[in-house]
Amino acid sequence: MTRSTLLLARPIWFSLLIVFLVFFGLELVFRILDEAKSPHVNYTTVEIGLVSISGMPRRLYLDLPLIVLISVAAGLGGLAQSSELTILRAAGLSIRQIFFKIILVLAPIFLGSILIAEYGMPAAERFSQALKDANVSDDARDAVWTLESGRFVFVEGERDGSVRLWRQIEMADSRSEIERIVVSKRVRFGTGQVDLSDARTLSFGTDKIIQQTGDLLQDTNLTENQVRWLVLKPDSLSLSELWYASNYLETEGLNARAHVQLFWQRLLLPVILFVLTLLASATAFGSLRSIGMSMRIFLAVLMGLVFKYAMDMASPAVFLLGAHPSFAIILPLLLPLVLMPRLMR
Repeated sequence: MTRSTLLLARPIWFSLLIVFLVFFGLELVFRILDEAKSPHVNYTTVEIGLVSISGMPRRLYLDLPLIVLISVAAGLGGLAQSSELTILRAAGLSIRQIFFKIILVLAPIFLGSILIAEYGMPAAERFSQALKDANVSDDARDAVWTLESGRFVFVEGERDGSVRLWRQIEMADSRSEIERIVVSKRVRFGTGQVDLSDARTLSFGTDKIIQQTGDLLQDTNLTENQVRWLVLKPDSLSLSELWYASNYLETEGLNARAHVQLFWQRLLLPVILFVLTLLASATAFGSLRSIGMSMRIFLAVLMGLVFKYAMDMASPAVFLLGAHPSFAIILPLLLPLVLMPRLMR
């Protein structure tokens, strides 16, 4: 690492640490207050703390763009205020080279955001939700209706993919009458098949209803992993699980909007961080006589908030227009790109 890169890295990483700790403290306080208000059975102070702390990775992950934006704006603002950026430019570094060094300094954050989305955050969120479900009353069970191989299936599942209850409804060819109902509490998945032990079956004929009990082996597209994807909230899934879950839902003709949008939001997070880093860096350049550094940092943070809200509003708009979910991330990115030349004046 060259001296110029080290000179840029120190204030940025120091600002990143301070801003991260501030966000962590605020989010932790808000999370503890939210959990303390939940209807509980045996919710102790220690368990509230565990649920709150294990839920922090997802909250901080959502705040990461704003954390990076404020950190870069504050770190470079300090360098500009002390004329160290001017010294770097006088030493022969162009604005483009300084931008490149800033991106290099923050490269671990960009790459780490993908790894956290795949491994760390989903596991922490599942642990937090499991601990909360074990202690909080009036919480919904992990159950879902789905369309599977032309059958309507109601599944009550666990986070490991096992099934507590399987209830399926089969329609007649006319799709206007129920042909058969099957209920089983002992379910085992095989390769392309599901074994429903001690299944109770109601068959509806033209003039009678036949009730039977016995084992039933039938073809299925479901697996234990897909049961996990269905019963868990999309926030608790990793990047790869979001991709496979969305493909399964689309194959069955079900609504996969939440999974697809969350997948693209997490996949494109490094791009978001890259653009917001450039936006924050732009505030450090230009004459300080027309606009002070504090005002420049304020404008950068304001633009970051505007971008965040624009992205929140773009998601439903893109869905209504029928465009690809990635446009809900790409279109708001045009806003900071347009404003960057203005901030550098």
